[in-house]
Amino acid sequence: MVKTASILRDLVAIPSVSSLSNVPVVNYALNFLQGWKIERHPYTDPAGTAKLNVVARTRPGIAGLALVCHTDTVPFDPDWKEAVNPKIRGGKLYGRGSCDVKGFLACVLSAASKIDPQELTTPLAVALTADEEIGCVGAKFLAKKKALRARHTIIGEPTGLAPVRAGKGYALAEIVVRGKEAHSAFPASGRSAIGDAARVILALERVSRKLASRRNRAFDPSYTTLNAGVIRGGSAKNIVPGECRITVEWRPIPGQDGGWAAELIREELAALREKDAGFAAELEVKRLDPAFAPSRDDALAGLLETLSGRRATTVAFGTEAAHLGTPGAETVVFGPGDMTVAHKSGEFVPIDELEECVTYLDAAIRNFCA
Repeated sequence: MVKTASILRDLVAIPSVSSLSNVPVVNYALNFLQGWKIERHPYTDPAGTAKLNVVARTRPGIAGLALVCHTDTVPFDPDWKEAVNPKIRGGKLYGRGSCDVKGFLACVLSAASKIDPQELTTPLAVALTADEEIGCVGAKFLAKKKALRARHTIIGEPTGLAPVRAGKGYALAEIVVRGKEAHSAFPASGRSAIGDAARVILALERVSRKLASRRNRAFDPSYTTLNAGVIRGGSAKNIVPGECRITVEWRPIPGQDGGWAAELIREELAALREKDAGFAAELEVKRLDPAFAPSRDDALAGLLETLSGRRATTVAFGTEAAHLGTPGAETVVFGPGDMTVAHKSGEFVPIDELEECVTYLDAAIRNFCA
């Protein structure tokens, strides 16, 4: 399994922050999929950067198993020298993306290199996506084209090798609060958008309490969480602020309408307007990704439970599973590493989990495709 770690070192050494092109990572991966049927699905992002999604199959048709992995990473601190100069120490490989989620990609490529496509009686598919970290853009692109169909799908994410059968959705919105600018020496001649934004924050706390009243005990937290993560307002210390913007996100539980939180927020804003005619604030929903509900079939999850000795679970973070799972088929989120060490300096993945993961993927391939 030194080979898997070696593949991962190569992958981490290729910078693939979402603002960059993912083509170099995809081209590296395709070296391990020679002889497969390759479908390229390119696009250009709003900044004009070339992005590439790929669906590779051992043969045409609906795949018995699909392995899906995104190829981009979040940014990293320039002072973190190991970010794209990976190091192994203490049985762990350190570097940006080692955990989220190039570790899984290395396992996929290692497992693929061990099989002869001609020996598989049912198609095996590998899908590589772009821009997952900024909104599952590549996955949505493939879903719109209906480019991937499979009876069983593994979406790569760091789950500590526990199969995940369900996950929360993700929603992103902005609340724009408008006031009236004035000289700060004469505040009565204006209206502070920041002051009104404080009232909005209190309203969001009321929304959070309402969301917490509906629970799904399979999750932790067991309810739809809401967070006001960014507030921007004002132009100068001596000007009554005329505008304030609040970035809000929520993560809906399966079975709950992702738009419910937006309805509650709009109700609170309307109530504030009724009490004060001068209050002005609007909500704009920018992203509303569905939750990932459990599949009826549990053959894949059951196999991974048996192989790993780890019980199937749920996750509170968003994944590509809600977009790339084939309707009526089984989708599981799975991979080496712990999400709590991702998205920060010092990110790592245990080498022994890479070794385990390749073994499990090999077994799954043979179970569903051989």
